[in-house]
Amino acid sequence: MDQTGRLQPSLLERLTDHEPGASREARERRVSSPRALRQSVMRDLAWLLNAQGIASAQDIARYPHVAGSVLNFGFSDIAGKSASGIDIAKVERLMHDTIRAFEPRILPGTLRVQAVRDEASASHPNALAFIVEGDLHSHPVPERLYLRTELDLEAGQVSVSERAGEA
Repeated sequence: MDQTGRLQPSLLERLTDHEPGASREARERRVSSPRALRQSVMRDLAWLLNAQGIASAQDIARYPHVAGSVLNFGFSDIAGKSASGIDIAKVERLMHDTIRAFEPRILPGTLRVQAVRDEASASHPNALAFIVEGDLHSHPVPERLYLRTELDLEAGQVSVSERAGEA
């Protein structure tokens, strides 16, 4: 958000020159709408949860500052694991901690990650589904974010989608 309370695009979006021939960015590129903010957060969460932090490859317990640094940007390596052998509460905690560390647009006190078991997740036996919800920094009031995140354990892929009718 800038000094006037308008939503700004993420730093990456502000640094990306979408129109190299133009001397100034269009107003739509400088100011973000609540919908654009939501889409940006969804995209960035997908990038975050599909990346692997250094903690997936080595023990970082001796280096406590690495856990929240860019070296550890990403989620735990889940590829090849069986859904029946996974500690769901641990995955919820890991996802919560990862999002809290690397997605500052979600107000930390409002973030909630919860595993769900429904018809859609039951049709994929080696996949896990989670609801991720929280409030986005927004003006004049926070925007509610309500997402469905699916972890495909066979492919090691994470998909993030907006939960219809909930946000």
